[in-house]
Amino acid sequence: MRRFTPAPARSAGFTLSDAHRLRQQVNEKEQELDSLNTNFITLRTQVESQTLNNFTMESKYLSLNNQLNDLKSHIGNLKVFEESSMRELQHKFDIQSQEMMVKHQEKLNQRKDEITAEIDKILQEKQRKYLDVVEKMNANMKSLQQKKNNLSNELDQKLELAAESFKKEEESLKNNLIQLKFFNEEKSAAVRDRVSKLKKQIEEVNEVQIPGKSKEYVRCASILGQLQSKNSDKQIEIDSAKCQIQEKAVQINELDERSRLRSEELARMKFEIKRMKDELVNQETKRRTLHAQLQDLKGNIRVFCRIRAVPDNIKLINFDFPDDDLNEDAKQELSIVKDNIGISNSTSSYKFSFDKIFSMDHTNEYIFEEYSQLIQSCIDGSNVCVFAYGQTGSGKTFTMSHPSNGMIPLSIKKVFDDIKELDAQEQQWEYEVCGKFIEIYNESIIDLLNPQSSEKHEIKHDDINCKTTITNITAISITSPAQANSILEQVNKRRSTAATKSNDKSSRSHSIFIIDIKGTNRASGVKTFGTLNLIDLAGSERINVSQVEGERLKETQAINKSLSAVGDVISSLNSSQGSHIPYRNSKLTYLLKHSLGRNSKTLMFVNISPLSSNFNETINSLRFATKVNSTKLGQ
Repeated sequence: MRRFTPAPARSAGFTLSDAHRLRQQVNEKEQELDSLNTNFITLRTQVESQTLNNFTMESKYLSLNNQLNDLKSHIGNLKVFEESSMRELQHKFDIQSQEMMVKHQEKLNQRKDEITAEIDKILQEKQRKYLDVVEKMNANMKSLQQKKNNLSNELDQKLELAAESFKKEEESLKNNLIQLKFFNEEKSAAVRDRVSKLKKQIEEVNEVQIPGKSKEYVRCASILGQLQSKNSDKQIEIDSAKCQIQEKAVQINELDERSRLRSEELARMKFEIKRMKDELVNQETKRRTLHAQLQDLKGNIRVFCRIRAVPDNIKLINFDFPDDDLNEDAKQELSIVKDNIGISNSTSSYKFSFDKIFSMDHTNEYIFEEYSQLIQSCIDGSNVCVFAYGQTGSGKTFTMSHPSNGMIPLSIKKVFDDIKELDAQEQQWEYEVCGKFIEIYNESIIDLLNPQSSEKHEIKHDDINCKTTITNITAISITSPAQANSILEQVNKRRSTAATKSNDKSSRSHSIFIIDIKGTNRASGVKTFGTLNLIDLAGSERINVSQVEGERLKETQAINKSLSAVGDVISSLNSSQGSHIPYRNSKLTYLLKHSLGRNSKTLMFVNISPLSSNFNETINSLRFATKVNSTKLGQ
């Protein structure tokens, strides 16, 4: 025999870990983008707050200008000396105000070039309002200047009129003096006295009133200096705030650039993820095709042989098989040697070959790994049939229906694990899993999910779509392995069992757990439908060994008939194309019409007992299994 080593599976171009890593990178980039957006909003809030502070400072500045205008209105009532000083002060103020406006305008222009369009719009609006206020202030200043000029003209006119009236009066007095010089000396003295009084009044105005107004002017000038000093301090604060705004604007620009780069990177990542998803869908399609081809190469009908575990102190059949070596047909060989006790003391040797042979030491989990790929075939849309065959007490129920690690619970778990993996890969597949549990007892179908039902159950086939339905049968939607296992625990208690000479608790019916898996791809619209039949056959037994009678005898005859029908169907499948296949010979084979043959996948576990006392039953089971294993399905 040659040793056969399976070739290592080639890794796909894109693995699940790569998809997880890309998804993690996308999440990190989105978190960084959210952080940048938060910082941008915070900076914008700070800029708007600073703009509000600037507006408040400008309001205070306008209030101080209004107070200054009030002072100017009082100074406007002074004489010519006051007017000349006021013009000089006004000239200086205009120069400083223009310088401030020019500086402010330059900084505003620089600000327009550096900050974002939104901040520019706000500052332009504030600048427009500020210029309107300045224009109004200039207009008020011009109005006040006009009023001052008007008052000066009026005062000059009054002085001229007074001078003319004085001259006229003086001339009149001189005439009167000349005329009355000799006649009215007393009136002349009175006039001189009046002139002296007028001189005293003029001196009083020059010596008292004008110095008082000068002191008031000095006090106003001092107040003006204080206001200008305060204004310069505020201007420094404004300049500092503008510098901060400029720095924030630079930071905003940097954040905008980083945000733009991150957005571009995120767009690239999303495009790459979309491309990889498309590629993953294509790879999944190729995987399905290759998986189907691989299963076809392994054979549409396979047979696994399992030797039941028994205590060490019992006499066993002499088995011999290598764990790893394969024969020329890529199968494992099982050799059995029997000692013929008699005159010749000769030995008989039997050889059988199967796809896989499991010893007494192999666990259910290990066995399941060998056939689990058929679950994927069912999810992909193929009909799969897995059944356990063997004599009564050979371990079929332990293999198929053990509550924790039987083939049925493990198959259900595998179905949901594979569906979950496809969902994690974002293949956009949606699956509906539906389950039915029946038994065939004495060629009658019993609904184990509703055993009290008296309705008749008929088998109907859709030969075009290769689908099989059973009328009036209970079907449940399976949402989790735990739910399915709970149902299995209940229905297993309802199976028909009885005690015979061969087994204390023998299954008297064929239990069939039917899982329909319907898949729909949201992206491509592809639909799949596969059926997984998990069957725990009743044990074959010879009537002379089990010694059954009455009802048990009838059950045994029905069991053996259906098992013989399975062999007839498989033999017919091995014949040339077009030959009749006797599916209708039993309810079991008729139910499995679309799961035996064509493109379906069939796996038979032949369970055998290693006890020497069961030698003949073991040989019969192995011969039947060899007949099944030699079947080659036509296309």
